[in-house]
Amino acid sequence: MINKILSSIVGALSVLTFSSCLSDNEDKTTTYDDTAVTAFSLSTVNRYLHTTTSDGKNDSIYKSTYSASGVKFYIDQLQRQIYNPDSLPYGCDPSKIVCSITSKNSGTILLNLKDKAGDDSLAYFSTTDSLDFTNPIRVRVVNMGGTAYREYTVKVNVHKQKGTEMTWNVKSYADLSGVGERRLVNNNGVMFLFGVKDNQTVGFKENGGAFQQLSSQFSSGAYNNVVAMGGYLYLKDGGNILRSMDGQNWEQRSAATNLIQLIGASDKNLYGLTGDGIVSSSDNGATWTKEALDTDVSKLPTENINFVCLPSEVNVETNNLIIVGTRNNSKTFVWRKVEENAAGSQAQPWAFYPDDPYSQHLLPYMSNLQVISYDDGLLAVGGSFPVFYFSNDEGLTWLSSSEILLADDFDKAATPFTMACDNSNHIYLSKANDAKIWLGRLARLGWVNQ
Repeated sequence: MINKILSSIVGALSVLTFSSCLSDNEDKTTTYDDTAVTAFSLSTVNRYLHTTTSDGKNDSIYKSTYSASGVKFYIDQLQRQIYNPDSLPYGCDPSKIVCSITSKNSGTILLNLKDKAGDDSLAYFSTTDSLDFTNPIRVRVVNMGGTAYREYTVKVNVHKQKGTEMTWNVKSYADLSGVGERRLVNNNGVMFLFGVKDNQTVGFKENGGAFQQLSSQFSSGAYNNVVAMGGYLYLKDGGNILRSMDGQNWEQRSAATNLIQLIGASDKNLYGLTGDGIVSSSDNGATWTKEALDTDVSKLPTENINFVCLPSEVNVETNNLIIVGTRNNSKTFVWRKVEENAAGSQAQPWAFYPDDPYSQHLLPYMSNLQVISYDDGLLAVGGSFPVFYFSNDEGLTWLSSSEILLADDFDKAATPFTMACDNSNHIYLSKANDAKIWLGRLARLGWVNQ
C-alpha cells in the first residue's frame, strides 16, 4: 500500500513537470528535497461535563464544545514529536478532532495508520475529516519529489482530573510518632519539620521521601521560632538568633535579643515580636529595628501567630506582609504591611484591620489557627477543621472554600497541628504526636502552563 501511494505521488509530479516543459520553455517547476511539518492546530473539540441537580440527587452529563484553536502545540523536529504542553481541559473528547497541519515546501501529508490486520497503512490527510487522538497518531510528510519523508508522532494531551479536584495522600514516618507540637518550614524547596521531643526541639529534613532526624537540638520553645529566608533557616533559641543552610550546621547571628517570638520573613527582612511590638532585621538577624504601627500593641496577636509574605503583582521589590493570629484565645486579629525595598522607598507602618460590623466575611476564631499562602491568596484552617477559609484580598475578607477540602478519613479532632506549602503547591499538614503527614493539592495547581 505504501509503495503504491509513493509511486503515484512520483508519477503525478513527473507528469506535471513534463507538461510544464512542453508548454513554455521559459516556465520551470522547482522541486524541493526537504520538507517538514511547520504548524499544527486543532479546531473545536467536543467536551462532556458532569452536573448535579440542586438537590444533589440526580447526576447527568451534558455535551458542550471547546474552542481549541488557541492551544499551542510544540513541534520537536529533532525527536519528531508534536504535542501540547498545556493539556486540553478535563472532559474534552480526543476521539473526534479536526486538525490542521502545514508542511514546508508543499510536502504531501499522510497518515500512517494501522489496518485491521495491524499493519501500517497510509492515507491522505484531510482537513475536514476528524481523527481519533485517544492514542498518539503518526503523521508522515513526503517531499515534492517523493524521494524522502519525515514521520512525526502527534499526541493530544487532555487533563484527566478536574481543575477543582483536591487529592490527598498520607504517609507515616515512625520517627515523628514521639514528636509533640511541631512546625513545618519550606526552605528554598526543601521541607523541614521542627518539633518537641523529650522536652527539646529536634529537627527533621525531608529527603528522598523520608524525614531524616537532624543532630542539633534546642530548647523546647525553639520549634515555634523557625523561619526561612534566602535559602537559610533562622531559629531563635532563648535570646540567640541562629542560622543554617542545611539544618545541621548553625551559626550565631545575634545574642541576648529581647524577641518574644521570631514570626516570619520576606525575601529581604526577618520579623519578630517583642513586648513593645514588631521588630525587623535587614542584616540577617544581627540587629533589630522597631517597626511603626498604626495603632497600639494591644491589638497584636499573642497566640497562633502566622506570617505570610505575598509578592506584589504590581510593583517590583514590593511585598504585602500579613500577620494573622489570635489573642486571649477568643478573637482573630489581622495586620498588613506594604514592604517596599526599592532604592529611595519609605518605610510603611503596619496597619491593623479593625472590626467591621457590616462585614459577614471575617475570619472566625479557631484554636490552633494555621494560615499559609496558597493559590495566590491566603488559606486558613483550625479548630476541629470545619472548613478551609480563603482570602484573595490580603486577609480583609474570608470565604469558606468549596474546592479545598480535607480527605474523608482525616481525623478532625481539634489538636495542635502545622501546615505549610511546598514549591509544587502541595499542602503539608501534620498533627502533634502523630506519625502521619498529609499532602494535598488542587489539580489545576499541579498543571504546567507554557
